[in-house]
Amino acid sequence: MTTPGLPAALDLSNAEVSASARIITQTKALIVDAYREVNSKKLFWITLILSMVVVAAFAFVGINERGVWLFGKTIPGIWNTSVIPADQFYKWIFTNIAIPWWLGIFATILALVSACSVFPDLITGGSVDLYLAKPVSRARLFLTKYLLGLTFAALQVAAFAFASFLVIGFRGGSWEWGIFLAVPLVTLFFSYLYCVCVLLGILTRSSLAALLITILFWGAVFAVNATDGILLTFKALAEERLENQTNLIEYNQGMLDRNNAMPATQRSNASEFERQKEVQLRRLAELQDDAGDLRWWHGLVGWVKAPLPKTGETVALMDRWLVDPTPFDEAMAAGEKQRDDRRAARGRPRDPDRIDPGDVAVQERVTSEISARGAAKIIGSSLAFEAVIVFLAGWIFCRRDY
Repeated sequence: MTTPGLPAALDLSNAEVSASARIITQTKALIVDAYREVNSKKLFWITLILSMVVVAAFAFVGINERGVWLFGKTIPGIWNTSVIPADQFYKWIFTNIAIPWWLGIFATILALVSACSVFPDLITGGSVDLYLAKPVSRARLFLTKYLLGLTFAALQVAAFAFASFLVIGFRGGSWEWGIFLAVPLVTLFFSYLYCVCVLLGILTRSSLAALLITILFWGAVFAVNATDGILLTFKALAEERLENQTNLIEYNQGMLDRNNAMPATQRSNASEFERQKEVQLRRLAELQDDAGDLRWWHGLVGWVKAPLPKTGETVALMDRWLVDPTPFDEAMAAGEKQRDDRRAARGRPRDPDRIDPGDVAVQERVTSEISARGAAKIIGSSLAFEAVIVFLAGWIFCRRDY
């Protein structure tokens, strides 16, 4: 029955209003219950305090015209404000030290310890019976509990990001709002592990088992990602050596052609050029085989890695979006680039066997390939993994007899 003067779309029945109010009330009760559970363990507040200590330490590191200073003591070096702006230096610390080491490892472990017992305690301690005795659907109960776990992790990251925003603003002179990209990115990273912990908690009904197996899974994902990174570096090294070997052969062929074009009385021993050419062609074939093998192994690891969550790459997006790598590359490679420029001025290519994995050209190849991996692909494939795990955990939670 509609109320006169109101559009039908706005005329809600008492039953509909009561249902909406009931859902809101139930959700509020779940939030309060989750807060009390987290607050009782004190880990949320311990992690928050430790985060503030890390940010405080962050404020005692800086850069000046002579080098990097640490707790008031300057360490002279090529990293100084004449090459690297202060704001870029602070953002580099935030994205390469604070996020991957504190938020990406230590704070994540504390968050998993705090959250791993949510579902085991719910289904083994009789708490679930009290919830299910009320008109709360199992699916909504599961999703609410799951999202609240992620919300508390996001609050930790938000507090850390806000404190870091102030430090970079006051110490680096740059109010960088991009710092807050850490909140969704680090929360996403945590969610890849948290969904596994939730599934294991529902399956085993043991907080300890869920935590330990999740950390083992995290270690396995890290191993696959590390293998991918190592193979990528050596593949880039092999390709750089192959390119330089090709250039060296072309250079020596040019020398031979110029030698043959000279009058007979002025020519050098052509047999020596031919001998060098044979040696270089054999070396070229070896390098081609090495590069082909490394491409195959790197491709295989890529197939293994494809369905897994991209934990490290998700966090590394902060560095890609926030920090300008140019001044750091220039500072780290100034001496090597000068040597390369002198060698290029003489017209002779580099000796392929003198190139190592830390070479600037090799690292540029690695960086280029990593940058080609789009954020949509990194996050999308990881969220697809999480969606499958969450669906499986929710399906088991909804169908299990308690």
